[in-house]
Amino acid sequence: MKKFALYIIILFVAGSFLSCESNDNPIVKGTSDFKASSKVLIEFFTNHTCVNCPIPGHYLDEIDSLKGVTLNDTNVIIIRVHTTVTSLNDPFYLFNTVDNLARSNYYGALLFNPYTVLNGVLLPAFNTTTWTNLIESKLKLKNQFGINIANNYDSLAGTGTLTVSVGQLSGSTVSDLTMHAVLTESDLYYEAPNGEKWHQNTMRKLFTGTDGMSINVQPGQSSDFEVPYAIPSGVIAKNCSIVVFVQSKGSKSVLGVEKIKLY
Repeated sequence: MKKFALYIIILFVAGSFLSCESNDNPIVKGTSDFKASSKVLIEFFTNHTCVNCPIPGHYLDEIDSLKGVTLNDTNVIIIRVHTTVTSLNDPFYLFNTVDNLARSNYYGALLFNPYTVLNGVLLPAFNTTTWTNLIESKLKLKNQFGINIANNYDSLAGTGTLTVSVGQLSGSTVSDLTMHAVLTESDLYYEAPNGEKWHQNTMRKLFTGTDGMSINVQPGQSSDFEVPYAIPSGVIAKNCSIVVFVQSKGSKSVLGVEKIKLY
Protein backbone atom coordinates (compact mmCIF):
# COMPACT_ATOMS: atom_id res chain seq x y z
CA MET A 1 0.00 0.00 0.00
CA LYS A 2 2.85 2.37 0.79
CA LYS A 3 4.34 1.81 -2.67
CA PHE A 4 0.92 2.39 -4.26
CA ALA A 5 0.43 5.62 -2.30
CA LEU A 6 3.89 6.83 -3.30
CA TYR A 7 3.08 6.07 -6.94
CA ILE A 8 -0.12 8.14 -6.72
CA ILE A 9 1.80 11.05 -5.21
CA ILE A 10 4.40 10.94 -7.99
CA LEU A 11 1.65 10.94 -10.64
CA PHE A 12 -0.09 13.88 -8.95
CA VAL A 13 3.11 15.96 -8.78
CA ALA A 14 4.01 15.17 -12.38
CA GLY A 15 0.50 16.09 -13.51
CA SER A 16 0.71 19.37 -11.63
CA PHE A 17 3.91 20.34 -13.46
CA LEU A 18 2.46 19.40 -16.84
CA SER A 19 -0.76 21.33 -16.24
CA CYS A 20 1.30 24.46 -15.54
CA GLU A 21 3.28 24.19 -18.76
CA SER A 22 3.24 27.47 -20.68
CA ASN A 23 1.00 27.75 -23.74
CA ASP A 24 2.52 31.04 -24.81
CA ASN A 25 4.28 29.48 -27.79
CA PRO A 26 2.13 28.18 -30.68
CA ILE A 27 1.93 24.44 -31.30
CA VAL A 28 4.28 23.38 -34.07
CA LYS A 29 2.83 21.14 -36.81
CA GLY A 30 3.69 19.96 -40.30
CA THR A 31 2.62 21.55 -43.59
CA SER A 32 0.31 18.90 -45.05
CA ASP A 33 -2.68 21.28 -44.74
CA PHE A 34 -1.09 23.92 -46.97
CA LYS A 35 -1.21 24.39 -50.72
CA ALA A 36 1.65 26.16 -52.49
CA SER A 37 0.43 29.58 -53.65
CA SER A 38 1.61 31.97 -56.34
CA LYS A 39 -0.21 35.00 -55.00
CA VAL A 40 1.58 38.34 -55.01
CA LEU A 41 1.18 41.53 -52.98
CA ILE A 42 1.23 45.03 -54.44
CA GLU A 43 1.40 47.96 -52.01
CA PHE A 44 0.54 51.21 -53.78
CA PHE A 45 1.48 54.44 -52.00
CA THR A 46 -0.62 57.38 -53.18
CA ASN A 47 -2.08 60.75 -52.20
CA HIS A 48 -5.28 62.55 -53.15
CA THR A 49 -3.43 65.40 -54.89
CA CYS A 50 -0.82 63.21 -56.62
CA VAL A 51 -1.32 63.95 -60.33
CA ASN A 52 0.75 60.94 -61.45
CA CYS A 53 -1.18 58.45 -59.31
CA PRO A 54 -4.51 57.99 -61.18
CA ILE A 55 -3.05 56.18 -64.22
CA PRO A 56 -1.23 53.39 -62.33
CA GLY A 57 -4.10 53.40 -59.84
CA HIS A 58 -6.58 52.69 -62.65
CA TYR A 59 -4.29 49.91 -63.91
CA LEU A 60 -4.45 48.29 -60.48
CA ASP A 61 -8.25 48.75 -60.40
CA GLU A 62 -8.46 46.83 -63.68
CA ILE A 63 -6.52 43.96 -62.11
CA ASP A 64 -8.73 44.11 -59.01
CA SER A 65 -11.81 43.93 -61.26
CA LEU A 66 -10.38 40.78 -62.90
CA LYS A 67 -10.23 42.33 -66.38
CA GLY A 68 -7.49 39.93 -67.49
CA VAL A 69 -4.62 42.38 -67.23
CA THR A 70 -2.24 39.66 -66.05
CA LEU A 71 -2.12 35.91 -66.53
CA ASN A 72 -3.94 35.50 -63.20
CA ASP A 73 -5.57 38.66 -61.82
CA THR A 74 -7.21 36.72 -58.97
CA ASN A 75 -3.76 36.04 -57.50
CA VAL A 76 -2.83 39.73 -57.33
CA ILE A 77 -3.60 41.27 -53.93
CA ILE A 78 -3.54 45.06 -53.63
CA ILE A 79 -3.24 47.44 -50.67
CA ARG A 80 -3.41 51.22 -51.14
CA VAL A 81 -1.61 53.28 -48.52
CA HIS A 82 -2.20 57.04 -48.41
CA THR A 83 0.72 59.34 -47.60
CA THR A 84 1.65 62.98 -46.98
CA VAL A 85 3.92 63.39 -50.03
CA THR A 86 1.81 65.93 -51.94
CA SER A 87 -0.69 66.97 -49.25
CA LEU A 88 -1.25 66.76 -45.51
CA ASN A 89 -5.03 66.78 -45.97
CA ASP A 90 -5.65 63.45 -47.69
CA PRO A 91 -8.73 62.11 -45.83
CA PHE A 92 -7.64 58.49 -46.21
CA TYR A 93 -4.28 59.33 -44.68
CA LEU A 94 -5.94 61.30 -41.88
CA PHE A 95 -8.26 58.37 -41.09
CA ASN A 96 -5.30 56.49 -39.59
CA THR A 97 -2.15 58.59 -39.61
CA VAL A 98 -0.16 56.22 -37.39
CA ASP A 99 -0.54 53.12 -39.57
CA ASN A 100 -0.26 54.95 -42.90
CA LEU A 101 2.89 56.71 -41.78
CA ALA A 102 4.41 53.49 -40.44
CA ARG A 103 4.09 51.62 -43.75
CA SER A 104 5.27 54.69 -45.68
CA ASN A 105 8.37 55.04 -43.50
CA TYR A 106 9.12 51.32 -43.69
CA TYR A 107 9.55 51.48 -47.46
CA GLY A 108 10.77 55.06 -47.73
CA ALA A 109 7.60 55.89 -49.66
CA LEU A 110 7.61 59.51 -48.49
CA LEU A 111 10.20 60.40 -51.11
CA PHE A 112 7.70 60.45 -53.99
CA ASN A 113 4.30 59.13 -55.08
CA PRO A 114 3.20 56.97 -56.70
CA TYR A 115 5.52 54.56 -54.94
CA THR A 116 4.71 50.94 -55.66
CA VAL A 117 6.24 47.75 -54.30
CA LEU A 118 5.69 44.21 -55.56
CA ASN A 119 6.33 41.57 -52.90
CA GLY A 120 8.37 44.18 -51.04
CA VAL A 121 10.47 45.29 -54.05
CA LEU A 122 10.12 48.78 -55.54
CA LEU A 123 8.66 48.83 -59.05
CA PRO A 124 10.06 51.21 -61.69
CA ALA A 125 8.07 54.17 -63.02
CA PHE A 126 4.71 53.04 -64.35
CA ASN A 127 4.58 51.42 -67.74
CA THR A 128 1.82 48.95 -68.57
CA THR A 129 4.05 46.42 -70.30
CA THR A 130 6.87 46.66 -67.75
CA TRP A 131 4.58 46.30 -64.75
CA THR A 132 2.62 43.44 -66.29
CA ASN A 133 5.80 41.53 -67.12
CA LEU A 134 7.20 42.02 -63.61
CA ILE A 135 3.94 40.97 -61.95
CA GLU A 136 3.62 37.90 -64.18
CA SER A 137 7.19 36.85 -63.46
CA LYS A 138 6.24 36.66 -59.77
CA LEU A 139 2.92 34.94 -60.49
CA LYS A 140 4.84 32.08 -62.10
CA LEU A 141 6.70 31.35 -58.84
CA LYS A 142 5.55 29.47 -55.75
CA ASN A 143 5.69 31.29 -52.42
CA GLN A 144 7.93 30.00 -49.64
CA PHE A 145 5.14 30.28 -47.08
CA GLY A 146 1.56 29.09 -47.13
CA ILE A 147 -1.13 30.92 -45.14
CA ASN A 148 -4.53 29.63 -44.00
CA ILE A 149 -6.98 32.07 -42.37
CA ALA A 150 -10.00 31.34 -40.20
CA ASN A 151 -12.05 34.41 -39.21
CA ASN A 152 -14.52 34.57 -36.33
CA TYR A 153 -16.30 37.92 -36.74
CA ASP A 154 -19.14 39.30 -34.62
CA SER A 155 -20.93 41.78 -36.89
CA LEU A 156 -22.97 43.24 -34.03
CA ALA A 157 -19.95 43.99 -31.85
CA GLY A 158 -17.67 44.82 -34.77
CA THR A 159 -14.96 42.64 -33.29
CA GLY A 160 -13.39 39.33 -34.15
CA THR A 161 -10.44 37.00 -33.99
CA LEU A 162 -8.27 35.70 -36.80
CA THR A 163 -6.67 32.31 -36.48
CA VAL A 164 -3.79 32.36 -38.93
CA SER A 165 -1.82 29.23 -39.79
CA VAL A 166 1.59 29.88 -41.34
CA GLY A 167 3.66 27.07 -42.84
CA GLN A 168 7.06 27.20 -44.50
CA LEU A 169 6.92 25.08 -47.64
CA SER A 170 10.39 25.77 -49.06
CA GLY A 171 13.59 27.73 -48.56
CA SER A 172 15.86 28.21 -45.57
CA THR A 173 15.00 29.61 -42.14
CA VAL A 174 13.94 33.28 -42.07
CA SER A 175 15.24 34.71 -38.80
CA ASP A 176 13.27 37.97 -38.92
CA LEU A 177 9.89 36.72 -40.09
CA THR A 178 7.00 39.12 -39.48
CA MET A 179 3.28 38.60 -39.99
CA HIS A 180 0.95 41.45 -40.91
CA ALA A 181 -2.86 41.44 -40.84
CA VAL A 182 -4.29 44.45 -42.68
CA LEU A 183 -7.87 45.70 -42.94
CA THR A 184 -8.72 47.23 -46.33
CA GLU A 185 -11.91 48.91 -47.50
CA SER A 186 -13.17 49.29 -51.08
CA ASP A 187 -15.90 51.25 -52.89
CA LEU A 188 -15.02 54.47 -51.07
CA TYR A 189 -16.42 57.47 -52.93
CA TYR A 190 -14.52 60.73 -52.68
CA GLU A 191 -13.87 63.32 -55.41
CA ALA A 192 -10.14 63.78 -54.94
CA PRO A 193 -8.33 66.86 -56.32
CA ASN A 194 -6.41 64.60 -58.73
CA GLY A 195 -9.66 63.42 -60.35
CA GLU A 196 -10.02 60.03 -58.67
CA LYS A 197 -13.53 59.29 -57.36
CA TRP A 198 -13.71 55.62 -56.38
CA HIS A 199 -11.02 54.29 -54.08
CA GLN A 200 -10.39 50.56 -53.74
CA ASN A 201 -8.37 48.37 -51.33
CA THR A 202 -7.62 51.32 -49.05
CA MET A 203 -5.71 50.45 -45.89
CA ARG A 204 -7.74 51.21 -42.78
CA LYS A 205 -6.00 49.39 -39.94
CA LEU A 206 -2.93 47.27 -39.16
CA PHE A 207 -4.41 44.63 -36.87
CA THR A 208 -0.94 43.36 -35.95
CA GLY A 209 0.44 46.82 -35.14
CA THR A 210 2.79 49.10 -36.99
CA ASP A 211 5.71 46.66 -36.79
CA GLY A 212 3.70 43.50 -37.39
CA MET A 213 3.88 40.33 -35.31
CA SER A 214 7.26 38.63 -35.02
CA ILE A 215 6.80 34.89 -35.61
CA ASN A 216 9.04 31.85 -35.72
CA VAL A 217 8.28 29.21 -38.35
CA GLN A 218 10.85 26.66 -39.48
CA PRO A 219 11.12 24.92 -42.87
CA GLY A 220 8.65 22.05 -43.14
CA GLN A 221 6.74 23.24 -40.08
CA SER A 222 3.70 25.40 -39.35
CA SER A 223 2.21 27.27 -36.40
CA ASP A 224 -1.11 28.92 -35.58
CA PHE A 225 -1.39 32.51 -34.40
CA GLU A 226 -4.40 34.38 -33.02
CA VAL A 227 -5.06 38.02 -33.88
CA PRO A 228 -7.94 39.74 -32.05
CA TYR A 229 -9.26 42.86 -33.76
CA ALA A 230 -11.87 45.60 -33.72
CA ILE A 231 -13.28 47.38 -36.78
CA PRO A 232 -12.68 51.16 -36.62
CA SER A 233 -15.66 53.48 -36.47
CA GLY A 234 -16.70 54.80 -39.87
CA VAL A 235 -15.69 51.68 -41.79
CA ILE A 236 -18.35 49.79 -43.77
CA ALA A 237 -17.69 46.17 -42.88
CA LYS A 238 -19.33 44.62 -45.94
CA ASN A 239 -16.83 46.47 -48.15
CA CYS A 240 -13.81 45.24 -46.20
CA SER A 241 -11.22 42.53 -46.65
CA ILE A 242 -8.36 41.31 -44.51
CA VAL A 243 -4.95 40.78 -46.09
CA VAL A 244 -2.47 38.61 -44.23
CA PHE A 245 1.13 38.38 -45.37
CA VAL A 246 4.51 37.30 -44.03
CA GLN A 247 7.62 39.34 -44.68
CA SER A 248 11.30 39.38 -43.87
CA LYS A 249 11.60 42.55 -41.81
CA GLY A 250 15.14 43.28 -42.96
CA SER A 251 15.01 42.42 -46.66
CA LYS A 252 11.33 43.48 -46.97
CA SER A 253 10.64 40.42 -49.15
CA VAL A 254 7.02 39.27 -48.98
CA LEU A 255 7.15 35.48 -48.77
CA GLY A 256 3.47 34.61 -48.70
CA VAL A 257 0.10 36.40 -48.84
CA GLU A 258 -3.62 35.63 -48.59
CA LYS A 259 -6.82 37.68 -48.57
CA ILE A 260 -10.32 37.04 -47.24
CA LYS A 261 -13.52 39.06 -47.07
CA LEU A 262 -14.28 40.37 -43.58
CA TYR A 263 -17.60 38.49 -43.69
